[in-house]
Amino acid sequence: MRGLLRELLVRVTGSADRVRVERIPAADDGSAVAGYECRDGELTLRGSAPVAAAAAFGQYLKAYAGRQVSWDSPRLDPPLACWPAAPPTRLGTPFPIRYHLNAVTYGYSTAFWDWDRWEREIDWMALHGVTYPLMQVGHEAVLAELYRRAGLAPARIDEWIGSAAHFPWTWMGNTHSFGGPLPATWIGRHVELAHRILSRMRALGMTPVLPTFGGHVPPELADPSAGELEWQGWRTPILGPESPRFARLAAEFLGIQRELFGTDHHYAVDPFVESVPPSGEPGYLASMGRAVYRTMAERDPEAVWVLAGWPFHYQREFWTPDRVRAFLSDIPAERLLLLDLWGEYAPMWRRDGMYGRRWIWCAIHNFGGRFALFGDLHGLARDVDELRQRRPSGLVGIGLAPEAIENNTVFYELATDLAWGVPLVSEWLDAFARQRYATAHDDVVRAWRILADTLYGPGRTRSIPSPVIARPWGVGTPFAAQRLAGEFVPQDAEPQFVPQDAEPQFVPQDAESPPELADGDAEVVRPSANIDAENDPLVLGALPRIAQAARLLLRRAAEVTVRDPLERDVAELVGHVLAQGARVHIRGIVAAFAERDPAAILAHLARLRSDLLDLDELAGTRADSRVGQWIAAARAWGDSPAEADVMERDARSLVSVWGHQSSGLHDYSGRHWSGLVRDYYLPRWELWGSWLAEAARAGREPDVGVLRDRIVAHEESWRDALGGYSAEPDGDTCEVAARILDRLGR
Repeated sequence: MRGLLRELLVRVTGSADRVRVERIPAADDGSAVAGYECRDGELTLRGSAPVAAAAAFGQYLKAYAGRQVSWDSPRLDPPLACWPAAPPTRLGTPFPIRYHLNAVTYGYSTAFWDWDRWEREIDWMALHGVTYPLMQVGHEAVLAELYRRAGLAPARIDEWIGSAAHFPWTWMGNTHSFGGPLPATWIGRHVELAHRILSRMRALGMTPVLPTFGGHVPPELADPSAGELEWQGWRTPILGPESPRFARLAAEFLGIQRELFGTDHHYAVDPFVESVPPSGEPGYLASMGRAVYRTMAERDPEAVWVLAGWPFHYQREFWTPDRVRAFLSDIPAERLLLLDLWGEYAPMWRRDGMYGRRWIWCAIHNFGGRFALFGDLHGLARDVDELRQRRPSGLVGIGLAPEAIENNTVFYELATDLAWGVPLVSEWLDAFARQRYATAHDDVVRAWRILADTLYGPGRTRSIPSPVIARPWGVGTPFAAQRLAGEFVPQDAEPQFVPQDAEPQFVPQDAESPPELADGDAEVVRPSANIDAENDPLVLGALPRIAQAARLLLRRAAEVTVRDPLERDVAELVGHVLAQGARVHIRGIVAAFAERDPAAILAHLARLRSDLLDLDELAGTRADSRVGQWIAAARAWGDSPAEADVMERDARSLVSVWGHQSSGLHDYSGRHWSGLVRDYYLPRWELWGSWLAEAARAGREPDVGVLRDRIVAHEESWRDALGGYSAEPDGDTCEVAARILDRLGR
């Protein structure tokens, strides 16, 4: 424990001199206990496990050194000159389990990570007290070996597994045979990477949650028992629960996994994560739950099934309480952990009590890695405090299950701090601002108070998508076609995708009622999560104040101790102002076409072009918002130019078309990335604007088919292109941001 913690401190702070580490007993209920003190320049860290002592160090840094280790600042630069004095401080948590990651984080964020990046993430987990991380790296090796032993040819296995970026959805039974093949050395190198990840997690006292088999197979391995699942146009066989083949393949899978990676007895699998099961009969559902659990328990008597409750929300018209109870009926209570996955927005526990099972409250927060600045900080603190006070039956932990990470740092720093105590949010936020930039200046505090009233205010539990990434597809504004990620799918509609030429059916934003307001609380405004007209006054009205927050940060840029997070915040705030302001130009184009005024259409289009080019330039000043960095990370895994080219196409796919043109996932993972804005989104808007101007000039109705052919051709051209993007930042973020604000008059 001592050596491990000292190594972590050296990586994070540059030194572990004059640091003592002590192990202390856990609480009677097994919950973590931690603490710290610093006297005469000697720092003592205490913990009931290494991860608890690491979390104590993270809390000490914030409370007494005025610094934080976050995704934006993974290493303290500059390092501390000495350990600040601190009185003996004891930390405890009522949450034995602190969960982290989502199956699809392994596509949207970690797809191309190497060991250096994983090591930083594990350090982040330890300093933030994570105890149960989902760990999917290397899973391709298990699946490939399973299929090889089942008799599939290597080429067919490669085809079925497909793209590295899309593999999480293949594991879940959503997709298959898309993109790829993987580089020849991918599986071997990822087995080695998985060994390093698991070794570090286990040494820190974490319990990695590994994937397991859910019955999804290629058609060659299906038998007469198999049904079929549909998701976004893909169809995947799923073996019948009583099939001997299901039991045999599941046992083989777990055996291979244990050979390669060992086990920590916790397994994640969701047979029907976003698909309607082949049958709604309670007997079928009960037998499926029984089959998945039985195959775990036969190979591992200590097996615990970690089941995301997502299907019970997402397909809740199918998953009636009786069907859920049937599905769970034959799983022993002590052998199931149910994740209330979207607790900050659509908490299952309020509606159904988690069916009497052990459960973990989680926040998804982010969908797809799409750019959005949001998060209800007061609501987050209120919800976790309520869990502490009420202690709902079966609650054993809290967690984070974002679809993508490295965004909205403030939300995740607060969420992880809440495991150890519930502060007054206003005081916590003031401290956060000072820690983030290592400055005591009031301007940074004022900036974050503005943001707490706007982007991170009460009710901001859902992101409002960026207009920049909306896909023009007809005469009107395309905003409504940006599908509401996460909303449940009505059973009388197409269950898994919305055709681009159809008007989607949306669930009202108040479909999940928030907790009742306490006396004295302000009314919570919950904006709609699509870019509809009624959002305009709220969103546009906040832009001057958000620009003011950016100006306050810019005023302090030259003197702050920690500059990189400030530059990131400035870039994102000014980017938000540009992007949300784009709705004015887009609506202006539509209005000009209604008047059949081609000159006005082109004038609005020119203003939109100017804003998007500014957005692209601003994003390009930072490596973390350049599409070239994403592409370079993907290409680095290829051992030949041909393999690197395949990896690049798959990386481009995920953040643009996503999958097939026939699916409804276009731009689901859209980002404000330099190169992507200039060469992908802007040309789409120009195709749309010029198409409308042509029709207005000719005095005729535009041919929608012509537009759609042009859009698809452009998207496929960008997806298939190779090269042309640097991963290196270009320009000074603060100078570019200030110039943009000057031009906008903000």
